Amino acid sequence: MAFADYLSAVRPQDLATIIYTSGTTGEPKGVMLTHNNFISNVLAITDGLPISSTDVALSVLPLSHIFERTGFYVFCYNGMSVYYAASFDQVGENLREVRPTVMTAVPRLFEKVYHRIVKKGMSEKGWKRKVFLRALAVGQRYAELKDKHQRVPRTLALQQKIASRLVFSKWRAGVGGRLRYFVSGGAPLSPALSYSFLAAGIPVLQGYGATETCIVSANRPENNHVGSVGLPFAGIELAIAEDGEIMVRGPNVMLGYYGQPDATAAVMKDGWFATGDVGHLDECGRLYITDRKKDLFKLSNGKYVAPQLIESLLKQSELVSQVVVVGTGRKQPAALIVPEWEAVKQELSAQGEDFPQGRNELSQFPAAIKMV
Repeated sequence: MAFADYLSAVRPQDLATIIYTSGTTGEPKGVMLTHNNFISNVLAITDGLPISSTDVALSVLPLSHIFERTGFYVFCYNGMSVYYAASFDQVGENLREVRPTVMTAVPRLFEKVYHRIVKKGMSEKGWKRKVFLRALAVGQRYAELKDKHQRVPRTLALQQKIASRLVFSKWRAGVGGRLRYFVSGGAPLSPALSYSFLAAGIPVLQGYGATETCIVSANRPENNHVGSVGLPFAGIELAIAEDGEIMVRGPNVMLGYYGQPDATAAVMKDGWFATGDVGHLDECGRLYITDRKKDLFKLSNGKYVAPQLIESLLKQSELVSQVVVVGTGRKQPAALIVPEWEAVKQELSAQGEDFPQGRNELSQFPAAIKMV
């Protein structure tokens, strides 16, 4: 049988791929996605975001991830040039080499880029350091007012122009100098980071999706609201269940879990997929994510805590590598933190403290060196 015959025999509803979930809520499950799942999603995203054959993309995420896989298909469909990063640690260098115009990434990348920029700015002396710190403060305030459609004082607008020329122009050059926007997904991005990049003229459009649904929603360059994950793409329906769970229906939703009909039935009803995420829709239909439904926990006073927001705030610190917030039945939440040891070593050195030979010594004799 010739390849052309195989090709003509493929139907939109045929299985295209099986992608396994990350297993954060149990054993990984094989998600069965059809050709139509991808095709409908690619067409909807192309219609919703400004993309053309003249655009250039830099790929940094694994193609086993639905976010990057779908993004790759979008890039190919639109005839774009796609480059692949040599490694995650070399992304900064690759950005300057490739000079992408659009790019998909996860919050961890933005955190690393921001930490690198802040570290360099804080290493400056005298007036240069003061200018850097002032630019950060001005940019945050300016971006927040613009995002909330509030009046920007003339003096602040003028300060923003100066900050853009003296400081933020270097940020733009650091990501290649021609990036029109990032699309961020996979985890929540803190508003502070969003405002910082927005002030620098580098919009980060937060989006939302799942392995089972492909890409559901995203902010648009002309309609970007920090804190939300935007409007759903064409043909995709969103609903909020009574308990706050986000429900998704549309041509983007999976066939089911491979070999697990019971697991499929547990999350699918009348075409609606129960995402396991909790959130809400605003009056314009924009989606806001609170947390994973199973991650919410109750303190001893009866209040519920959404740990993702706290975790994203803590990860803004260059001293924090990984963090998990816990506190079920306790008076207050607590964080278990994996430090970024090289950054901790440099911070201790800057404070005139000796870095212990072993990490055990550091944990056995704790001392407050810096509040994050």
